[in-house]
Amino acid sequence: FKAAVVVCSDTISAGQKEDKAGKAIIRKLEESGVEIGSYVIIPDEIDEIRQHVTKYEKDGYHLTIITGGTGLSARDVSPEAIETLIDRRIPGIEEAIRNYGQQRTPYAMLSRSVAGTMNNMLVLALPGSTKGAQESVEAIFPHVLHVFGILKGARH
Repeated sequence: FKAAVVVCSDTISAGQKEDKAGKAIIRKLEESGVEIGSYVIIPDEIDEIRQHVTKYEKDGYHLTIITGGTGLSARDVSPEAIETLIDRRIPGIEEAIRNYGQQRTPYAMLSRSVAGTMNNMLVLALPGSTKGAQESVEAIFPHVLHVFGILKGARH
């Protein structure tokens, strides 16, 4: 499986902060046997997020994970960026992420994490905090990889 990790952060893209969340996600993906084909840091801009996700789908990626932009501030736009691109939401993944986080902090209920498919690519929008990103991938990996068999027509 080939994955892209997109860090959405105005401060990290401006060089004012170091990315830790994206790197934490990459470590977990590699532990699960996923190849990292792309790792980029971009500002919280809807059009730029959409361009990257669309490019990865066209390039045959299996998974795109966006980290950052799932909170409630005015610049948090990752869910809005990908909701128009995905064909089908997967609420169970979203629920698993929030439930796992809720067991660790009551603030997990404020996350707007999104999961869905864009053709045969899984798209995830996860929190941008290092802890939130780590817990999100812990909640769903490696079990979420089963989705790729289903997308190819395998039985559940």
